[in-house]
Amino acid sequence: MKLFESQPTTARDIETFKEEIVNIKSVEDLMKNRTLLKVTLSAFQLESEIDKYAMVEKMMTEDPADDDSLVNKMVEPRWTKLSNAMYGLNLDPDFFQNEANVNLILDGYKTNEFEKFEGETAPGIREAMYFKRVAGGVEEVSQILADKSLMHVVRVGLGLPESFQSLEYEQQKARLEKQIDIEDFKDPEKIDKMIERFLIFTEINNTDAASNPMLSLFQPVQSGGFVGPMPQGINLSV
Repeated sequence: MKLFESQPTTARDIETFKEEIVNIKSVEDLMKNRTLLKVTLSAFQLESEIDKYAMVEKMMTEDPADDDSLVNKMVEPRWTKLSNAMYGLNLDPDFFQNEANVNLILDGYKTNEFEKFEGETAPGIREAMYFKRVAGGVEEVSQILADKSLMHVVRVGLGLPESFQSLEYEQQKARLEKQIDIEDFKDPEKIDKMIERFLIFTEINNTDAASNPMLSLFQPVQSGGFVGPMPQGINLSV
């Protein structure tokens, strides 16, 4: 974490945010400051959406309690979290005078950027860290389907192919309900098992079969119209 925070870009963005955020009195002010907006969106894993100006502004200005608001039509947890966290800025010009509101964004930014930083060392690490952090809050399969990162870990961990994502929503939901037990998401040990399996399959999928002896433990299988690796001689059950 110290190495990550000492990076020039990261350190500069954090310092700029601390210095300038107290001058932000409205969503309009925030939208005009690209650095502050970048930090804010990153806190909710939405940094890639920074150039979607109209959509971002709408998400932060519409009341998340209104059923007709865009965020409630999106059903995407990242946008929901952003909307809930930032709507108060529309009601209180001193929103960022509250240290808790400032720290909420800074903590989220550091966490997201650190996970990206760690993910540069090996495929799957960022997704695994994110999964470990949020999996305990999963209470139903629809939450997994709504979160791309959670879905990626679950899909790869189950050995399902990328084509699984092209199925109709209800088909995906039915398949997952058969293959996972939501109660397992309340058990830290079982979450670690899910992550372990995801990382193993990620390594396999990113390694030349001829050069990876671990692949001798797996063989492709056909089941219910899906092709995927199946563990042999090793217990990775959730």
